[in-house]
Formats: sequence, C-alpha cells, structure tokens
Amino acid sequence: PLAAIMTSRRRAEKLPLRIVCYSLLSIARGRPVGSMRGGGGTSFLSNMCRLRGGQHGAAAGETQIFETVVSSEVTRVATSPFEGQKPGTSGLRKKTSVFLQPGYLENFIQSLFDSLPDGELRGATLVVSGDGRYGNAAAVQIICKMAAAHGVARVWVGRDGLLSTPAASCVIREREGGVACGGVILSASHNPGGPDADFGIKYNVRNGGPALESLTEEVYERSTQIREYAIVAGGPGGGPL
Repeated sequence: PLAAIMTSRRRAEKLPLRIVCYSLLSIARGRPVGSMRGGGGTSFLSNMCRLRGGQHGAAAGETQIFETVVSSEVTRVATSPFEGQKPGTSGLRKKTSVFLQPGYLENFIQSLFDSLPDGELRGATLVVSGDGRYGNAAAVQIICKMAAAHGVARVWVGRDGLLSTPAASCVIREREGGVACGGVILSASHNPGGPDADFGIKYNVRNGGPALESLTEEVYERSTQIREYAIVAGGPGGGPL
C-alpha cells in the first residue's frame, strides 16, 4: 500500500494542504513515486484509491501530489462533555453508534490535543490511520482537519487510511528518523467492526508505544470539562462517521 504525507503551509487567507504518496519501498528509501493532482473539493481518501494503477497510475520516479485548500481560519465549535470518555491502555473503545454521535469523536480528539505538552503539535508531524473498520475514513478526515487547526504541519496517512497498529508504531519510530510526535490510531483490536459493533481510538507517543496512564488520565479529565473544539474548513472530504 501507499502511505500519504499531508503537509500544510500557511498563507494570508488560505492554508494549502499537500499530500505526497509513498510506496512501502520508497518509504524505506525515502523516495516518492508516481504523479497525479486532485481537485480541492475531492476527498483525499477517494483520490488515494486511484493511485493503485491503471489509467490513474503514473510512471515510477515521479511524485504523487494532491493539492487542496482549507481556510486558515480556525472554527471553534461549542460543545459539552460526553460521559465515559476514559481511555484505557488500549485507548477508548465504544460501540460504533456511540462514536456516531455528533461531536463525540471531536470532543475526544480535542481533549487529547489539549493534554499534550504545550507547543508539541505546532509544526509537528502526526501519524493518523486505522484498521479499516466502519467509520475509519471519515474519522481520519476529521482528525486531519483538527490537526491542521492545532498547527500540525504534516499528517502521515496510510493509503485509504489503513495502517495496522504495529505498522503505525513503526512509522512513528522509524520514518525520517522518528520525526513524528506521535500517532492517532483508529482500532478496537480484535473486537468486531461494523455499524452495530465496535470502534476505537488510541494515541501512541513518540517512541511508538501507547500513551502512559498519566496522559490518558489527563485526556479523561479534560473530556469532562470540554466546552469547545477547534477545526478548519475544507481540505479532505468528510461526511458522517
């Protein structure tokens, strides 16, 4: 599969997002492959699906880049706490229907970002991917928009939003010498997926391992007091989780 790197550069009015796609071989060697550009209003995960080859493919050695534009204006959305957003050692696991509640995912991500050390996300690289269960693609896109709102410079996303937990951990530790500050992983491990089954989310830190209890406790405390979350408009296509 391909892994995507989304980089952002601030402008006076707009915040362009650049997505560069890498094959696993090129990840190991640090070289991009292929070439294609996508329109601003198109879901980047849909665009990523086109990179498998065929008429949308490109010769090896070229760079695959998607350009899109989001507003540089951060929107702060009023919200209120949800009960029980307390992550364990394997993150936060709930029924998919619980995550489907408007603002549920956003509240947890905001609580997570607020719990990280001051300045850790500014200009940082963040890994965001999951195991492909129901809601994975839309959740990845929401998290990318929230990451941009918190100053993240690059988001590394597995092709179609897919990275297993060990793969995500490896990317955090090894890609570009371990430059990523951590990773948001969408997985409920062996629990079944689907609209009537389970969804999960956890944060792995800079060493690729799961967050310590001190961080997960801080996330929970903030989730009980949250009043707003920050997100930007535009960028990767969204939709209901």
